[in-house]
Amino acid sequence: MTATPLELLLSKLPNAKKSGKGWSVQCPAHDDRKPSLSITEGDDGRALVKCHAGCTAEAVCDAVGLKLADLMPSDSIAVATSTQLQKTPNNGQHSKRGSGTPAKSYNTAKSAVAALERKHGKRSSLWTYCDADGDPVGVIVRWDKDGGKDIRPVARHDDRWTIGGMPAPRPLYHLPDLASADRVYITEGEKAADAACAIGLTATTSAHGSQSADKTDWSPLAAKDCVILPDNDDPGGKYGDTVAAILAQLTPPATVRVVELPDLPDHGDMADWVEARTDATPGALRKQVEDLANTTQSVHAEEPTAGIEQFKPFPTDWLPEPVQSFVVKGAAAIGCDSSYLALPLLTALAAAIGNARRIQLKQGWSAPAIIWTAIVGESGTAKTPAFKLVMQPVRN
Repeated sequence: MTATPLELLLSKLPNAKKSGKGWSVQCPAHDDRKPSLSITEGDDGRALVKCHAGCTAEAVCDAVGLKLADLMPSDSIAVATSTQLQKTPNNGQHSKRGSGTPAKSYNTAKSAVAALERKHGKRSSLWTYCDADGDPVGVIVRWDKDGGKDIRPVARHDDRWTIGGMPAPRPLYHLPDLASADRVYITEGEKAADAACAIGLTATTSAHGSQSADKTDWSPLAAKDCVILPDNDDPGGKYGDTVAAILAQLTPPATVRVVELPDLPDHGDMADWVEARTDATPGALRKQVEDLANTTQSVHAEEPTAGIEQFKPFPTDWLPEPVQSFVVKGAAAIGCDSSYLALPLLTALAAAIGNARRIQLKQGWSAPAIIWTAIVGESGTAKTPAFKLVMQPVRN
């Protein structure tokens, strides 16, 4: 039996937790610090998704490697999202019901931002992302709150604007300014990048938080001298490592330096560093950073720093039936990651094939169906129950 749309989506989101009649999980389409994505099943079997930060169903599907059509049952002619339940005010918005497109879209980015401000109040900051031609394609809106911040993205889809993250691959911040620069400074976040630009440096960052660096197109920095200015905390260090690894693998590779700014407070960034030095001129601050970069040894392109790889769900949709349904339904029943069933099952299937079939790669070179797999996971994540389910004797 084919996996349902809900089961397929949940297999891509192994951290989803049951919540009432549905599930909740951190949204994969934006930098989500707490679960803001709600998932339920419609009466007709379609998967309903709702990002409370505003990401569209299309952005969520793109982030986990699915298509909007995957959210609907095979006998359905439409895909719905829970945004259908929202009312459509008459303020230049556009609504498409039951098509899988966002329930609300706007003529301009300004209209989309205005809609956010009606809901969340006057914004604290706004940053615009452009394509290589300088045309806006995304906006990041921020509200500073007591003890924290709230960030909502707006993105252009064709000739309309929606509240939600930009689809991958996303452009770099200040992209039009990067082409003519020999050296580019990289920060974590737009505010820090603007602070670097304010003292005369060419600076950029990636959109949607420190966990989304791999969803950005870094190719405009190929062959350039790149200086990473990480935040002074663990996420900042991980972001710097990830970006350094990506840059070192470009063709041709970038020259990569990681510069830790002196006397940076805990969780501080480039913006904090500049703000703490109001007595110094922009030129003096720029020279200090440039001197640090010039005296920092570059990371060798063939030996990139070890980046923290982003989790990629097992591609269960690549499996044929009935293997796909067995893996998806078994993982849902046990409450484990789908790879815990898929990997040993693939090994068992290869063993069953044995030497009866071989693949001929080229003349005189063939290979049998032999697969070696290994599963590494934390204690208590149901590795053993999954393995026993796969290896249990088949009963007629």
